[in-house]
Amino acid sequence: MELSRRMARQLSGRLDALTDNLVADILAENPGYHDAELVSLEDLRRSCEHNLGRVLQLLGETVPEGANPFDAAVATGSRRAEQRVPLDSVLRSYRLGGRVIWRALVQMAKEDDEVDREQLLDVATSVWTVVDETSSELARAYRHTELQLRKLDVHRRHALVEDLLRGRGRESGFAEQAAVELGLPAGGDYLVLAADLAEDGTPGLAMPQDALAVYGVRSVWEPRAGTLVGIVALERRGADSVLDLLRGGVRARVGVSPAVYGLAEVGAGHELALLALRTLPADDTGLARLDERLPEALVARSPELAERLVSGVLGPLLRLSPAERNILLETLTAWLETNRSAAATAARLYCHRNTVLNRLRRLESLLGRSLQDYQSGLSLSMALIAYGLRTDGGSAQPKDRHSGHLA
Repeated sequence: MELSRRMARQLSGRLDALTDNLVADILAENPGYHDAELVSLEDLRRSCEHNLGRVLQLLGETVPEGANPFDAAVATGSRRAEQRVPLDSVLRSYRLGGRVIWRALVQMAKEDDEVDREQLLDVATSVWTVVDETSSELARAYRHTELQLRKLDVHRRHALVEDLLRGRGRESGFAEQAAVELGLPAGGDYLVLAADLAEDGTPGLAMPQDALAVYGVRSVWEPRAGTLVGIVALERRGADSVLDLLRGGVRARVGVSPAVYGLAEVGAGHELALLALRTLPADDTGLARLDERLPEALVARSPELAERLVSGVLGPLLRLSPAERNILLETLTAWLETNRSAAATAARLYCHRNTVLNRLRRLESLLGRSLQDYQSGLSLSMALIAYGLRTDGGSAQPKDRHSGHLA
């Protein structure tokens, strides 16, 4: 140990030359450091000098009183994490530093006839023990800083998405800045999706970012107000093909906006995605594209008018007993969906055509309107849509297609 201390103290006087050697070795054997412009040459040299100096002080037991013996390693680990230099590259350069010191010590031993092989082995043990200890401190500092940065990155990403959804993308320069930080194109068409949480609290879409990334589709997904919001860059893809990639992961309601142009319009797209989401009954599952559900969207946009439509058009029908109400609702829905064909309605409901006609007469009597009138048909269709979207679970299309006949 005494030899290690003496040699390290002597070597401290050659710190400039050791730094030159280490910088040269790193540039030759670990070029990613400088070639990727992660670390400037000035920064690299300063870091090499500080770390070599502190390792020599540890070996020579000359660390100033009150100083942290690992401060250079900790500072390097934290800084390289901030610069996004891979930890493997940082540790590799640190090991190169240990090699530079060991090489210099071996040369000193060759010039000193009093140093034998056994003593040199003890010196080697001391050198690599110190290098291992300082490397461990460097790695610990790196991982700590990396963890903090990840938390900041998550917070920053969430804040950027939140600002885009609030419409800040229309501010000068904001969309471009957000595009760079989120890894998305500033221009081009986007889809915005809003997925409910499933009953178990998991998102209504399973791992959507991974499902899209496999096919080179860029997207960002963030939880917001009980939903999972996705901003999906279409780039050279059509909306249909992108949505096909997501269908297998649908576990709850998912609203899909029409294509909007650029991050500047993502806020408007989000509002449309939420509206599309509301066009599906609360207990339903599936992708709801706004452009395919415009009548439902008109109803969903105004809940007060929708409720008035239901009570004003279907009120007498809804006051019937559940069994009779459901049969008549089922018949009315099927009749409108089959373009007012009694025969087609009977085939769909597995009953006789005369049974359908009897039910239709019963409906006209209850509702006080002709079912053949265009305006009445429109009102009835919209009222049935509104009834189906009620949050109390009402449905204009009962699932039991084999209910009893109402003669």
